[in-house]
Amino acid sequence: MRDMGNLRAAPCAAFGLALLASGAGCARREPSSAALSASATVASSAPEPAASAPVVSPIPQELVDRTLNPNHLPVYDGPTGSVEGTILVTGPASPDNHVEAHSCPAAIDIYGKLFREGTPGTPGGPRPLADAIVIAVGYGGYYLAEKNPVKSINISVNCGYPERSIAMTYGQRIEVANASKYPFAPMIDTDPSPAVMMAAPLGAGDPIRLYPRRPGHSVMGDLMQPYVREDLYVLRHPLHAVSGLDGHYRIDGVPVGKMSVAAQHPTVNSQAQAQVSIEAGVVQRVDLTLEYSPKAPQPTDKHDLILR
Repeated sequence: MRDMGNLRAAPCAAFGLALLASGAGCARREPSSAALSASATVASSAPEPAASAPVVSPIPQELVDRTLNPNHLPVYDGPTGSVEGTILVTGPASPDNHVEAHSCPAAIDIYGKLFREGTPGTPGGPRPLADAIVIAVGYGGYYLAEKNPVKSINISVNCGYPERSIAMTYGQRIEVANASKYPFAPMIDTDPSPAVMMAAPLGAGDPIRLYPRRPGHSVMGDLMQPYVREDLYVLRHPLHAVSGLDGHYRIDGVPVGKMSVAAQHPTVNSQAQAQVSIEAGVVQRVDLTLEYSPKAPQPTDKHDLILR
């Protein structure tokens, strides 16, 4: 799997940039029960910094800066616009994804299909596609900084994440809160940890914090709820979004000029892109359609298709 690390502020030919897939595989690692009992730590019981104390990331800021802006380009401070639209899917309906969610059957509504799709607007027409990764690229000569240090995730009362794909910028931290009545213990497969941080049920305690250590694609699973599988994309720029259940996405803060908008879904073997001219203060609409072809040849690395 090659590193798709060119999604940064550099000249970007349409679909000439990759989505930052890391070299690590995505297989889930299941620890033994002995290892769990020896290492499990409840996040809410750990010492928390004072309310006024800043959160210190284990990833040095110098490393983040060097990774996101290696050429020391100036920060963009010009006018921006937005792009929004709907991601659609054609082809056969999403097949069942057999998961075991005995403790909370409601989670099957979220994880029970290979991909989540909505109802077509017309009989037999394309359906809204959830959880697609969408990016805007094409700028050069300057650097776009991520303004939000936190990627917040709230596990619902139905025992699932709001999206099955997570897009974030390298250097952000993930904060996971849990509104369900069951404990969750999120883990990133490429970032082994000696301790298990547990998101306490019913919103008790503070959200747990995870710090992806490198750009790329990985899988976020759960050591207590084995049906959870989140595709995590850690990108080198902030112009990204994930489509909702209605297929809708929106990306704000896009520099003016000609850009390329591209989309890919982790389990739909397809990609799409379109060119758009961004204008200051204007929301441009870009709808993209992916085709699900279950019998199509699988690429060597499906996460290295998009966002080029």
